Amino acid sequence: MAIVTDSTADLPVHFYREHDITVVPLKVIFGQEMLLDGVEITPDQFFYRQAVLKEYSTTSQPSPAEFVEAYRPLLEARREVVSLHISSRMSGTLQSAGLARSMLAAGPIEVIDSTRVSAALGLVVLNAARAAQRGASKSEIIELISRQTRDLEVFFAVDTLEYLQRGGRIGRAQAFLGTLLNVKPILTMREGYIHPFEKVRGRQKAIQRLVTAMQEKYGPGAALQCVLVHGQDPGGLEELRQLVSQQLNCVEMIDCQLGCVVGSHVGPGVLGLVCLPVE
Repeated sequence: MAIVTDSTADLPVHFYREHDITVVPLKVIFGQEMLLDGVEITPDQFFYRQAVLKEYSTTSQPSPAEFVEAYRPLLEARREVVSLHISSRMSGTLQSAGLARSMLAAGPIEVIDSTRVSAALGLVVLNAARAAQRGASKSEIIELISRQTRDLEVFFAVDTLEYLQRGGRIGRAQAFLGTLLNVKPILTMREGYIHPFEKVRGRQKAIQRLVTAMQEKYGPGAALQCVLVHGQDPGGLEELRQLVSQQLNCVEMIDCQLGCVVGSHVGPGVLGLVCLPVE
């Protein structure tokens, strides 16, 4: 079995190497300059250009030909492919993957809409790859993906809704536009879209609310996989890590830096928490 995803999964690079995950990069565009996410530009370089140099970026999905290039060697090695990607309601990446599958004469490729993005996608990708390494069948992996994309939860706090609005990914979170100074919007995802969750006054309360929202979701003491994600905010990540360690039962905790493509649409200063019950 081979697991394929795209660069919006935002996992630390060593996970891709250790678990034999193929990553097809999306593109970040600054003016006339087009760069492969995570290949030709790193998150640190991206956020410097966005936050310090104040450069505006857009993004672009991979082409079907780029997916064909990723799939073909896997098929030639007689491997079945499960290709899991960013929500189709936020990107055309899934459509490109589907076209690539049809170009390869319907090889053993399963293309799946995760309805998720960033660390929420990344966690399911990681678990699918681990299952593949244990020898799980294609049908077992597809069932695992279906179950986990349903059962996981994600909450994230943003400094501003400006980037989501400008990039057209704001979804129903537009209800929070025009919030008062120092009010931090907390958002979640439902059915592939970004949804408003709550407005909290102040950064510290927003970080705490990410954790208590998970307690309310899963109940006290539930064994969880936890992914902490930040957009160029290591201090906030450390604060979140301490609260998660004290207040949640995380059997595995993973830190993620927000990638360039997702960062284009949410901006710097994001803090997020993804949790999934341990099977």
